[in-house]
Amino acid sequence: MEIKDILFIEPFDGGSHKAFREGLAGRSRHRIDCLTMPGRFWKWRMRGAAATFADRINEGPPRRVDLLLVTGFLNVADLKGLLHPPLDRAPIVLYMHENQLTYPLSPQEEFDFHFGFTNIISALASDHVVFNSAWHRDLFLDAVPVFLNKMPEAVPRRVAERLAPRCRVLPVGLDRKPLASDRFAFYRGGACEPGAGLPWPRGKRHRLIWNHRWEFDKRPGDFVAAVEALLDRGLDFEVALLGETAGNEEVFLPLRDRLGERCVAFGHLPSRADYDALLESGDIVVSCADQEYFGIAVAEAVHAGCYPVLPRRQVYPSLYASRCRGDHFYDNQEEFIDLLADLIGGDARGHVCSLDLDVDPFCWERLIGEFDEFLAGAAESAPAHGDRNQEGFRP
Repeated sequence: MEIKDILFIEPFDGGSHKAFREGLAGRSRHRIDCLTMPGRFWKWRMRGAAATFADRINEGPPRRVDLLLVTGFLNVADLKGLLHPPLDRAPIVLYMHENQLTYPLSPQEEFDFHFGFTNIISALASDHVVFNSAWHRDLFLDAVPVFLNKMPEAVPRRVAERLAPRCRVLPVGLDRKPLASDRFAFYRGGACEPGAGLPWPRGKRHRLIWNHRWEFDKRPGDFVAAVEALLDRGLDFEVALLGETAGNEEVFLPLRDRLGERCVAFGHLPSRADYDALLESGDIVVSCADQEYFGIAVAEAVHAGCYPVLPRRQVYPSLYASRCRGDHFYDNQEEFIDLLADLIGGDARGHVCSLDLDVDPFCWERLIGEFDEFLAGAAESAPAHGDRNQEGFRP
């Protein structure tokens, strides 16, 4: 494989975006140079980051670039229009962590068509569009015609059909050590028989893991309500409240006070080793998310051996349990609480669970070869929009 020079442009270098960039750039065989902005003010990044990055590139020293790799908070059309030759002709890969056509609104927001349209225009202006899951790709392509048909006139036609051939799926890499090749599926979810594998629970009590951002789209209030209901039923368990607090500590403070010593962690941990250790001590990882297009947090916990309890409405059924006989999904809050109560209460939900083995291909060490091959091919492929020097082109 020929080593390529790749310029990775990330306007929102925080959270999963930053983890993805660092994981890819740190492991790829290609030479990846990164231009970033801090992960804040996402709306202004979508509006103006392209102009800022174009200035930095145009005014900087000449550089060899075989491929531009960008993410969904960048307006690709603006960037291409502002870059000086020859970089304005470089192939572009757009990696979609999320999209603004289907992302839920916070209670303080009104829907703004500009951001969804920017995603569509960026996809049209890119040579390759990569989604973190097939579910996300299909969700986006299905939403495009619905979104565009809200235009009063001059509606672009067949946009989804034009985009589909340039779309592919590459999951977000996990910063986890791959499992041993002779690893076997462990027995989880109920009282273990001797020698059946991991004990259930791993410690003196069942330990629930929350490891998401403490923001509206992850619905932390639903988790608080569920834990309160479980406590009201007299169940004895522990909770680790992990993840980026985003200044919303108050959402979990009353729960921490009620749990007392049974709250074993609160907020962002000082080191990756501490985080991994807590995941590997957990029994159940939960999600209440209103949006999840891949879900690094859940995938990491599942890889660490946690039993997932997840909303059916998101990406999770497409990633988990295709070969697993466990009960992992719920449709409403009542089902969520009952499933957790059954697991903590230790009824006969135990089963052999292969989910950590199924998630193992998402580890960067397993995944990086596929990424490198794709990026090499993308750097060498013809532009999706045709050669401007071909016969018949007119400015």
